[in-house]
Order: sequence, then structure tokens, then C-alpha cells
Amino acid sequence: MIPVVLAPGLLCDNRLWSKVQPLLTGEIVTVNFAKDASVEVMAERILAEGPERFVLAGFSMGGMAAMTAAAREPGRVVGLVLIDTHAEPETPDRSARRARQIETAEAGGFVRLVREELKPNYFADPEGHPDERRLVLDMALDAGELQFRRHVEALMGRPDPATALKALSMPVTVVTGEQDAIAPVSAARHLVERLKNGRLVLIPDCGHMAPLEAPVVVAAEIDHLRRQPEFT
Repeated sequence: MIPVVLAPGLLCDNRLWSKVQPLLTGEIVTVNFAKDASVEVMAERILAEGPERFVLAGFSMGGMAAMTAAAREPGRVVGLVLIDTHAEPETPDRSARRARQIETAEAGGFVRLVREELKPNYFADPEGHPDERRLVLDMALDAGELQFRRHVEALMGRPDPATALKALSMPVTVVTGEQDAIAPVSAARHLVERLKNGRLVLIPDCGHMAPLEAPVVVAAEIDHLRRQPEFT
């Protein structure tokens, strides 16, 4: 089976995939963006650490890096799974909100920001998934303020995704929780509409954290691409 590369999102590390990886077989490569300060550098890391040919699955910010990597070397990235992400350009309002979040974090409010503003938007069920919620909090606190600033600035300065989308001719599956408040269904539909070979998968009763809320669905969609006849 063709290898798969897994790319995490903002304030996430390899633990994001802890429920997905056991459901996958074959070669699995996980990348870590902790030290990367731009989406372009994240894309370079994916290509540097990935095998010769692979299916690439990216979550949220990692999905943006995945699109950039796949556009750079479409001959190596034979399939894409884009999870709870979008390809909308950065807007002044979104940049202003991100700048405020950086200021809050660096003024000593990082833990409060994660607990009260970020984490409540991650899951569909405000009371469910207690273990997964704790994992998200642990990943965020382990990442810390410096990594938060680095990655938020990377999102603010990311290139317009429209150019990358034109280069994506490989099969692309866009997986989105129907209750995702961060990368909503409308953005997922818009993304699929602009793809040459796109497919949309909506997960009921799921928010932004599909790899933790619905790992069976995420793993199945990754394997669906990996099992395409031309890849086996």
C-alpha cells in the first residue's frame, strides 16, 4: 500500500493522530511543524520528510500546507485528504482577530485564550469527548505561546491558495465535520467546487476535530485514496 504522510494543525502535534494511526496499515509518516514559521516552510518539510510517492492528509493548518506541498510536487503527492480545512484567503477581520489573540497570549493570557476562546470551538458536543478535550488542551499547552505566535503569523501571511488549487489534479477528498465552526461546511463546499478531482465527505455530529471526534471516518477516507487501483 502506498505510504501516507500526516500533517497536523495549529497547536497540535503527532498526538492528534493517536486515534487514526492504529486504524491504518503500511508506512505512515507524521510531520511536526513546531519550528516552522510559514506555510511554505511547512510544505517544504512535508516534501523533505515524505517518501518518493505518497498520499498526504492534512488537518486544518496542515491542510493548507498540504495543498501547497501537493501543488509544488504533484508527481509525488498522488492523493490528498484535506481535513477540517479551507482555501479561503486571509481577510482583514480574520487577521485582526489573530493579532489580538497573539497579544492576549503574550500578555500572559495564553492558557485562558486556549481554554475560553479556542477550545470551545473545537468540538461539536460542548460536553462530550472529555479525554479528547484534555488531549487538545495538553497539546496546546505543550506548544506554548511562542509556537502559537509562529503559527498564527504563518496563517496570516500564507499565500493566496487559488494558485495552488489550480495545480491539484490528483484525487482530493475534503473531510469536514458538519458542526465545524472554524472551517465550516460552506468553505468545504467552495473548496471542492474549485478542485479538478474533488470529493466532499461531511461527518454528522462532528466539529473541527475530526481526527479525534471521528477517527474511523478519517482513517477510512485516507485508506480509500490509498487503495485506488493506480496506487497499488
